Amino acid sequence: DSEQIRTKHQKFTERESVSIDVDICNTFSSLDTPKKRFDPKKDPTVLYLGMSQLTCCLDDFTYRIEPAKRMSMFDPVFEGIGTLSIKNASIKLRIECRKERIKKFDGEVTVPVLQLQELEVGLEQVNFRFKNTGADWLLNKIVSNFTKGITQLVRENMKEQISLSINDVLEHLNSYMEVNPDIMLKILGITIDDLEENIAWV
Repeated sequence: DSEQIRTKHQKFTERESVSIDVDICNTFSSLDTPKKRFDPKKDPTVLYLGMSQLTCCLDDFTYRIEPAKRMSMFDPVFEGIGTLSIKNASIKLRIECRKERIKKFDGEVTVPVLQLQELEVGLEQVNFRFKNTGADWLLNKIVSNFTKGITQLVRENMKEQISLSINDVLEHLNSYMEVNPDIMLKILGITIDDLEENIAWV
């Protein structure tokens, strides 16, 4: 057991380290002007986040595979242990601050809003291996033939879930800014007139 742990640790430490790139309100985009003022007319980005070389390993988890609707007691059911690895995942997102006009009982007001303008999710490969099923060679052969499809499916699901989570957070922040717009504007050091208006194309 100690040898297995040592081997896994060695494989993990030999991987390339995670690369993270963060920029808030363009503050870090230029080392020559670290105190430059946020100018949304030039670039409305309030948060840029890029992460690459992400790796995930899930060893020796239990699983059960069976038909969604069993027609008879002879339908195949597979149970066993599996290993899942995700290689070289990357995430890049960009959030902008703009303004929108909203209608209230006493008229129309303009408020700042945060929007997810860019989201990219990359995934080099997803590997899944079955163990202790009694038919490992068959299942692993089947899975190996669908590696590209599985990777694409995992990538699309990751992007969808990340997008839903971010937009949910932004929705709550925008609800707060709708009531307290001056707080966000003060944090950014701008006025509402500095922001570009968000236009919905129909």
